[in-house]
Order: sequence, then structure tokens, then C-alpha cells
Amino acid sequence: MHFKEINSLLRDKLSPEEYKLENENYGLEYGSRSSNSVIKKIMLTLDLTLEAIHYATLNKVNLIITYRGLISKPIENFNQILVNKLSLLSKYPISIFVLNSSFIAAEGGISDTIVDTIYLILDKTVDIMNKNNVAIPIGRLCLPKYYPNQIESLKLEDLLKRIKVNLEVDKLLYVGGLNTEIKKICIIGGKLPNNMFLEQIITQGCNCLISCDFNYEDAIFARDTGLSLIRVPHYNCEIKAMKRLSNMLSLEFPNDEVFLYESPNHVNLY
Repeated sequence: MHFKEINSLLRDKLSPEEYKLENENYGLEYGSRSSNSVIKKIMLTLDLTLEAIHYATLNKVNLIITYRGLISKPIENFNQILVNKLSLLSKYPISIFVLNSSFIAAEGGISDTIVDTIYLILDKTVDIMNKNNVAIPIGRLCLPKYYPNQIESLKLEDLLKRIKVNLEVDKLLYVGGLNTEIKKICIIGGKLPNNMFLEQIITQGCNCLISCDFNYEDAIFARDTGLSLIRVPHYNCEIKAMKRLSNMLSLEFPNDEVFLYESPNHVNLY
């Protein structure tokens, strides 16, 4: 493939640039590619750890597509970890394409992956506006989907059990009564975008939110309003979404090598 093909596919369809949040890196973060540069080997990864970069250089990867980039904010000084990463990258001509939060809202991205993985019915998207007044479909409003022969309504405890099995999670943080009937669920494949978001989804009839992050103030608000909250680990959701993206790219470019560097979860439970 040529770089312009993968660049266009990512920017226009698989992880649109217009869905990124403010002050985020998106697109080529390291290296340079002309439109007609030939790309034969692509590695996907969640994070640009030293191990991931080392693996890419050893395997002579042309392009790394990563969820998180080398840096998350402007560089104030070159710390030793960043220096080590740049030193590794200099050993072989690799380019890095960063997706960041655009991959949360994208069709087939992280939010959609959670919906499909935990067996829900998509109702509609939940949008937020960025500074350019572009609607970003960051969330998904869903209805419960029942397993075959399931007669009773879906309770919070049932949903927690389903998430633990389908997302392969040992423990979950949640707010709400285990016997609460779940009527409509909002999915956010990242952290909550703003303080008003919980109020927004409640007005749309939602009584449960599944997100990768919420704070204690959110938990208090949820308790007072009767909203159930479930926090799912970033890694479990993101790695499944990146596997889907890897499969999509493999089908799109069958004559080239596309693979996922599956780094382990960096967060442990004791």
C-alpha cells in the first residue's frame, strides 16, 4: 500500500480527525512520509513503550499506529525515557500515527467495541461539541439485550457479571443497587468529557453509565440521582478495539503485513 491510502482510511473513516478532542496530538507524530511512500509492514499498539518500539525496530516496521502517542503535552524538557525512545526510533526509519480520543468516537472504535462485546442494542449516539462546533459522537445510548431464554429484566448485578465475563475483568468498581433494573445504558469508551455529561444522559432516559473513568464527585451525583455507574478498565476495552482495527486493516490491505503488538496491562490488582 501507499501511505496516502492508509492515511486517508484512518482520517476519513476508521478514526476521523474531526473526532479528536482539543489539544491532542493526532496523525503523524514522528517521522515523515510522502503520499506515495510504500508501506509494507504496520504494527498497531496501545502505548509506545520502550518494549513496543524495540519490537518494531527489530521487525523493521514501516508504520506504527498507536492509540497513545510519545507525548501527551508540549515538551518542556527531554527526560531520559523520551530520549531512550527517540534513540530506538532513530535506528530504523519508522513513522508513528497517533489516534488518541478520535478512536473512542469512531464507528467500530472503543465505544462501539464495548457495546458489541457486552451484548447491547445500539439506540443512538451521544454527542458533545468541540471548540469548532463539530458534534463528536463520543458515547452510545443502548438498550438491554437479553440472552436466549432470559425472561426477567436485566439487573445491575446481571450486567456486572456480563461485563466481567465478556471483557475478561476480575473486579469492577460500580455505584448503585445490585437489584436495580437497567433500562437504558450509556457507553463511553474513555473518561467522562465534562461535568454536565451525567445530567445530559439522564435527560435522555438513561439510568446506567459504563465508562473507563469517573471520579468521586460523579459517584455522589449518581447516588443522589439513582444513576448506576460502572467503571471498566481502559486496557480491556482498548485492546479489544485495537484488535478489531488490526483485523479491518488486514482485510483492507491483504497483501501487506498488519499486526497488533499486544502489550500486557500495566495496571495490576493486588
